[in-house]
Amino acid sequence: MKVFVNEKKITLFEGAKVKDAVLNFDKRIIRKVSQYEILDRYGNQTGIDGALQEGCELFIKKLENLL
Repeated sequence: MKVFVNEKKITLFEGAKVKDAVLNFDKRIIRKVSQYEILDRYGNQTGIDGALQEGCELFIKKLENLL
């Protein structure tokens, strides 16, 4: 299936989770996932274990002002 992460098209296996898309996009993000926010196309925050469907769009943003 094809999904988009920060507008980059990624091909994943059926049943893939948000974590799989993030790993495919940039493995370094997983190590510091608490410093990032993962949003769907509507701006809703999604968890790393969330399900994906064909054509899903995710946006990864670094959180500001972390202590």
